[in-house]
Order: sequence, then C-alpha cells, then structure tokens
Amino acid sequence: MKLNKSLITCAIVMALGLNQTAFAGEDTKIETEAAIIQSDLMASAAGNVVVLSQTSAEGADVGNETTILQDGDVNGAGFTVVGEGNITEIIQVGAENLAVGTYIGNNNNLSVLQYGDINETQNNVTGDNNAIEVSQLGAGYLGFGNRVINEVTGDANDIAVDQGDGGHWAINSELTGSDNVIDITQDGQWNETYITTVMGDSNIFEVEQDGYWNVATISAVEGSNNELNIEQDGDRNISTIEAVQGNDNEISIDQEGNRNIAESGIFMGNENSTDITQTGDDNSAIFDVIGDENEFSYTQIGDSNSSYIGAIGSNNEYSSVQVGTLNESNVVNFNGINNDIDVTQSGDENVLILEASGVDNTLTTNENDIDISQNGFANDAVVMLSSIIDSNYNTIDIAQNGELNSLDILVEGSNHQIDIEQIGDENLITGEGGDTMLIGGANIAFNISQVGNGNIVEGSFISDSGSVSITQVGDWNSAVIVQQ
Repeated sequence: MKLNKSLITCAIVMALGLNQTAFAGEDTKIETEAAIIQSDLMASAAGNVVVLSQTSAEGADVGNETTILQDGDVNGAGFTVVGEGNITEIIQVGAENLAVGTYIGNNNNLSVLQYGDINETQNNVTGDNNAIEVSQLGAGYLGFGNRVINEVTGDANDIAVDQGDGGHWAINSELTGSDNVIDITQDGQWNETYITTVMGDSNIFEVEQDGYWNVATISAVEGSNNELNIEQDGDRNISTIEAVQGNDNEISIDQEGNRNIAESGIFMGNENSTDITQTGDDNSAIFDVIGDENEFSYTQIGDSNSSYIGAIGSNNEYSSVQVGTLNESNVVNFNGINNDIDVTQSGDENVLILEASGVDNTLTTNENDIDISQNGFANDAVVMLSSIIDSNYNTIDIAQNGELNSLDILVEGSNHQIDIEQIGDENLITGEGGDTMLIGGANIAFNISQVGNGNIVEGSFISDSGSVSITQVGDWNSAVIVQQ
C-alpha cells in the first residue's frame, strides 16, 4: 500500500524519538578506532522508511560514514548524527520522497541528492565547520516542486543548495553564527528562495536564479560584515531585502529581464554598501536607509525603470544611472550632513524628485553635494530643500539637455552654490507645482544658463549678500526674477 508523505514524516519523527530515548539511556562507550557503517538500499517499491542514528563515543577521532540509496516514490530517510567527523550521503530517486536530518557536533559532512518531483529535505545543524550540500533535480510548478529547509546554529558552516527545472523552494532560517556561507542556485521557473532570521557576522549569502517568476527574499539580518548577493536572469523576478541592521554589510542585486523589482525595508547601520543593476523593462529599486557613511549605487538600463531611496544620515553616497524612457528617480526624506547625491538620466519623459523632509523640522540638510544630469525630451526635475527648516552650505548642480524640459526648485537656507544649465528649446524653470521659483537665504550664489529658443525663467530670489546671474542665448526667451 502506497504511503503518503505525512505518514512518512510521522514514521521518521517517531523513529528518531525512540532512538534518541535509547541513546539517552545507554552507557558511554569509548572507541579507539573509527566505526564505519555503510548502508546501500535500493527499493523499487514505494513507501520505504530508513531511520539512522549515529553517535561518536568519547575519545573517538573519527565518526561514522553512511550511504543510503532509495529508488521509488514516497520514501523517507531520517537521520540523527551526534559526534565529530561524520559523513552522511542520502540519494533518493523518485517522487514525494522526504529526508529529515539532525546534526549535533563538528566537522560533519552531509550530502542529499533527490532526483524527482515534490521531494523535501529538512536539515537541522548545530555545530561548527559543517558542510551541507543538497541537490534536487526535477520539475515543479506553482509551489508543487522540491523544497529544502536548513536551520543552522554555529560558525564556519557551508551550505549549498542546487535546484533545477523550476517550481522549487529553498528556505534557510534561524541562522545563528558567523563566517557561514549559504549558496543557493535555482534553475527554471517559479522558484523561491528565503533567507531569514540571521544573527551573526561575516556571513556570505549567494542566490542565483535563472528563469522567470522567481522570488528571492533576505530578511531579518542582524550583524556586521555580511555579504548578500542576488543574481536573477529572466522575466518577472522579485528581490526583497528586509530589516537589515548592522555595519559594513554589502548588498549586491543584479537583475536581467523584464518587470523586475528590487526593494528593501528599513536598512539601519553604518558603512554599508548597496549595488543594484537592472537590465530590462519596468524595473523598480526601492530602499530606505538610516545611518552614516553608506553607499548606494543604482544602474538601470531599459524602459519605465524607477528608483527610490529614503535617506537619513550623514556622509552617505547615492548614485543613480538610468538609461531609457519614462524613468523615475526619487530621493525623498533626504536629511543629513555631507551627503553626496549623483543622478544621471538619459532618455525621454524622465522624472527626478529630490526632496528633504518637510515634516520633521528637527532634521537638517546641510553641506550636501547634489549633481543632477538629464538628457532627453520632456524630462522633469524637482528639487525641494527645507520647506520648514533652513538648509545650509549645499552645492547644487543641475544640467538638462533636450527640449520641453522643466525644473521646479525651492531652496531655503544660507551659503548655497546653485548652478543650473538648460540646453534646448522651450525649457522651463519655475517653482513647486508650476508656481514661481523661490531661492531664499543669505550668501547664495545662483547661476542660470539657458541655450535655445522659447525658454522661461520665473521666480523670486531673496538673499542677503547673494548674487544672481542669468544667461539666455536664443530667441523668444523670458526671464522674470524678483529680488528682495
């Protein structure tokens, strides 16, 4: 009679429980030589269950080595390893097979190969210097694929998961420790990877997905000097980084394809770096950061891309390069000291919004270097600094090249250096929402250069000991500046 997976799971759990009870009641034995146990099982029938328990005696230098082979459907393998230097290899060929393992000890080496559909591997590892390798090869669809679950507590562990032909899940949770490496490779469609609840330092997470409708999520990471790398090649993929807290962390996301999304929750810490590359259409990159000396770099090549960053902190660097049409770059709730912002857009109907917080008047925006470049047709840039509290000592360079470009600018504060250049016809410089431009404060140097026909400048300049320079080259240009 064919067993289902739930019965297999119950059998494995009960057997493991009985074996653990038996071990608890045994006297400790001392071995001077390594004990080697090898089991080769081939089953053409379905519903076979193998339960393995190993323990190394006190004083043993090397543990046990075991190989289990199951051929058929709805088979189960459960194993508990306690000790040092153990090697366990599980091979399952068929559908709906289950492998459940628990490691307690050091220097263990686990290899699980499952070839077929709807197979599952669960590994619980406690210890250091363990190596876990899981390969699942088989087709799946909409979650009815293979699944691997890893829970690790310890340091210097190496976890590698390789899943092919789509529809698979890789879940790595409750990772506590440092210097661990998790490497996930998924090939095909409808794959999902989750790395969550991580506490430790100097960990490396590598996720590579090739196909479409893939999902990669890294969340609840707390620690420093961690590396998080996600590479997705295909269409309609999503990468999410949530609740990262710590210092000197590195995040790298590379997406190639259409309609990709890379987004984060609140990113807290100092000296972190984020590098996002998206090649394709309808991409979006969304990040929020609180901290100092962080670096953010976005590169988007394609149509309808969007990048967003909310930044509060000092000495941060933000760079965005967008090539295509209908791109949008937003730097909002931008507060801090000595931040460097560089945005380049090439294409048509692009939008840039750079706005300091207009809600919390305790946050300042001082000594920042802002460089904006837009090249194309009907581009729009909006720069709003400190509508409630003044900002000071900012350097703002804006260059727009093309036709029907517009700049809405409102800057209040003192000791700003503002340079605006527009090259093309029918370009416009005004204030927020089409109202008149407002530049207000003391010791402001304000320079405007327009080259082309039908260009317009309208606004007010309120400054003590400030200077205004407007240069227009072309026909039917208009400049109306009210100085107070």
